[in-house]
Amino acid sequence: MTSILRAGLGLRLALIAAAAASLAACSTVAPTPPATFSTPQRAAPGPEDATDAPMTYACREGKRFVAAYALSGEHAVVQAGGRSYRLPHAPSGSGARFSAGGVELMTKGVEASLDGAAGAPYRGCVTG
Repeated sequence: MTSILRAGLGLRLALIAAAAASLAACSTVAPTPPATFSTPQRAAPGPEDATDAPMTYACREGKRFVAAYALSGEHAVVQAGGRSYRLPHAPSGSGARFSAGGVELMTKGVEASLDGAAGAPYRGCVTG
């Protein structure tokens, strides 16, 4: 009886060893692709980039600009004078303020002003 158990154990060990060897033979390390130089691509927009529908502001002197506000409240995307600006939220005493690189958007309710952007200043602006 013990010889049958030993034979069965030996067979199991042989099968395990064969399986391990075949798995090892199947695993390979893929070669690293060569480095390529290309134009960097912007990552797909994430949830933090999602904005409300763009709002058009009509200003004095017939000027207009468009602003879309991030759902997260962290930034606004402004299009003015043929250019686009991504402005992070900034501290404000009253209303909302978005500012970067000398461009500043101030809003309070339906009113807004925009400074530093192409075609600025934008004064007496309202939306709605």
